[in-house]
Amino acid sequence: MRVAFVLSFLANLTLALISVAILPERVAIHFAWGGAADGWAPRLDATRLTLALDTLLFLTFWFAPALLRRTPARWVNLPNRTYWLSPERREATIARLGQRLWAFGTALFLFLLAAGLLTLEANRADPVRLDEPLFLAALAAFLAYTLYWTLTLVRDLRLPKGPGT
Repeated sequence: MRVAFVLSFLANLTLALISVAILPERVAIHFAWGGAADGWAPRLDATRLTLALDTLLFLTFWFAPALLRRTPARWVNLPNRTYWLSPERREATIARLGQRLWAFGTALFLFLLAAGLLTLEANRADPVRLDEPLFLAALAAFLAYTLYWTLTLVRDLRLPKGPGT
């Protein structure tokens, strides 16, 4: 999962760099209902912001397992944290959470990539207009995945049934 996470991040960085080369000096960065542009910025500022946010998100997801290793269990908000973060289970739990976070990060970067591609296409159109149905489909897919990811996380962190729990 880590490879997919890194590749999805790199795809977003590549798109941002390509955008700098092919977009006009002033680009639409926000769109109203219906897809019409209603917020504008200089191309370089928009690219810098995209690169900074993508990098911050990447580093947050990448270093989350290391941060969890150093954080006292009482400061971690997980269902049944006493069980899952007990000394004998802590490392396995952190490894599982790391994989899950990288999976979620991959989904987030894929959604951002779709939004970036749609924004690039919109800024190259005349007049500038976002393909709103396609954007809403990408958003719906990401939100559905977020719901699935959350429900399976809560399910996976239930206390096991049986003796010895």
